[in-house]
Amino acid sequence: MNKKNIYRPVNLIIKVWLDEYKNIFKDSGVIMLFIIAVFVYPVLYSLAYDNELVKDVPVIVVDQSNSSMSRKLISMLDATFEVNVASKTNDFQEGITSFEKDEVHGVIFIPQDFEKKILSSQTATVSVYADAAFMIIYKQIMTAATYSIGTLSAGIEIMRRTAKGNQLEQAYKEINPLPIETYSLYNPRGGYATYLIPSLFLLILQQTLLVGIGLIGGTLKEKGTNNYIVKLGTKLGGAMAIVIGKSLAYFSIYAINALYVVVVIFRLFKFPMRGSYAEVLVFITPYIFGIIFMGITISTFFKKREHALMILVFTSIPFMFLSGVSWPVEAMPQWQVLLSYLIPSTHAVKGFIALTQRGAEFSDVFHYWLNSWGVVILYFILSSFLIKKISKKNLKNVVEDYNN
Repeated sequence: MNKKNIYRPVNLIIKVWLDEYKNIFKDSGVIMLFIIAVFVYPVLYSLAYDNELVKDVPVIVVDQSNSSMSRKLISMLDATFEVNVASKTNDFQEGITSFEKDEVHGVIFIPQDFEKKILSSQTATVSVYADAAFMIIYKQIMTAATYSIGTLSAGIEIMRRTAKGNQLEQAYKEINPLPIETYSLYNPRGGYATYLIPSLFLLILQQTLLVGIGLIGGTLKEKGTNNYIVKLGTKLGGAMAIVIGKSLAYFSIYAINALYVVVVIFRLFKFPMRGSYAEVLVFITPYIFGIIFMGITISTFFKKREHALMILVFTSIPFMFLSGVSWPVEAMPQWQVLLSYLIPSTHAVKGFIALTQRGAEFSDVFHYWLNSWGVVILYFILSSFLIKKISKKNLKNVVEDYNN
C-alpha cells in the first residue's frame, strides 16, 4: 500500500485540527469562554463559598419570661456558632417587625410562664419562627434551637432526678437510654462548598465548551465554510476526519483546563482530593470528548452566531438539575431520567464525586466511565452524519451557484 494513502487521513485530521485553532484564537468571544471564563469562574465560585458554613445567623429572642431559666437559654443560643442573638425584647410584635424588615432571620419566643411550668414539672414550650425560604439559614436556626433547648431540657431533667436521690450517672442513663452516635462521612464539617463546588467545576467545563463550540459553528455558517472542508466532508470518512480534527483542538485546550481545575483549584481552596489525580483525569477524558461531540452535533443546527448564546446559555440550569447535583435523579420523573442519560455531566458528576470526595476505587465508577464512552460514541456518530449531510448540501449549493 502506498505510504501516501496511509498518511493521508492523518494529514487531513491534523489540517482540520490546526484550522480549528485558527477559528478558536481569532474569536475573542470563544477565547473569553475557553480560557478566561474557565480560569476565573472556579476562583469566583470558590471564594464565594469559601466559608463553607453559614455562621452567626441573626435572630431576635422575645423573652416574656425574663427569668433565670430564659436567660440561661438565651445564653446557650448565643453561644452556638449557628446563630447570633442580635437583640432581645418582650414584645412579640417587635420581633415580627424585625423579621419582616429582614433585620433578623428568625424569632424565638419564650412565653411568660416558661420558668413557672419548668419548676412545677409541667411542659414548657419555646416557639421557633425561622426563615424557611432559604433552607441553609433555616437549618442553622433550627439546629441551634434544637441543640440549646434539648441541652437545657436534659439538664433540668437530670436535676429533677438527682433531687429525688438518683445518682448522676443513673439519672443521665435514664433520660438518654438510647444514645446515638453520628458520623459525617466525606464532608465532616457539612460544608456547602465541599458539597457543591466540585460538581459545579464539571458543569463550568461543560457549559463553556458547549457555548464556545456553538459560537464557532454559528460563525462558520454565517461566513461560509472553507471549500476544502466542504469537499472533505463529502468524501468517504471525511466527515469523521473533520469531527476528529476539531475535537482534538478542543480537547487539547480543555485537558489543560481540567488539569487547572483538578490540581490547582482543588489545592488552592483545599477541597478534598481523596482519589488519584491520574485516575480522575482518565475518568474525565471521555467526559470532555462527550461534550465536544455533543457541541459539534448541536452547532450544526445554528445558522447564526447568536443562536448559540440564545439556546445553550439557558441549558445550564436544566443540565445542573438533570445531573443530580441539586436533586436526586432517583426522585425525578422517568422521562427526565432518560433525558439525563444524553447529557455528559449526568454520568461524569457522579463518578467524579465518588473518586475525589469519597476516595472510591476506579472499579467502583467504571460503569459511569463506560456510560461516558457511550455518550461519546453516540454524539460522534451523530456529529459525523450531520457534518457529512451539511457538506453535501453546501457542495450542491456551490455547484448550482457556479452553473448559474
